[in-house]
Amino acid sequence: MWEPMLSTGAAREKMMGMITKDIPMQRMGMPEDVANVALFLVSEKSKYITGIELTIDGGLLAGAGAPPSKMNE
Repeated sequence: MWEPMLSTGAAREKMMGMITKDIPMQRMGMPEDVANVALFLVSEKSKYITGIELTIDGGLLAGAGAPPSKMNE
């Protein structure tokens, strides 16, 4: 989902670094991260869960109260 926004080459790597440093888990999410949540939800371990919203973002929204980094550094 990030591909159109990230450019290519060195500019892409710089943008990835800027985005990643603001994610509490210090990495971009992978398809496996979403798949693991889906597997949990279809397992017996989640049988008592109803009507929830799960944010799979490495803690990005949890840290939203922190001031954002300067994009023009």
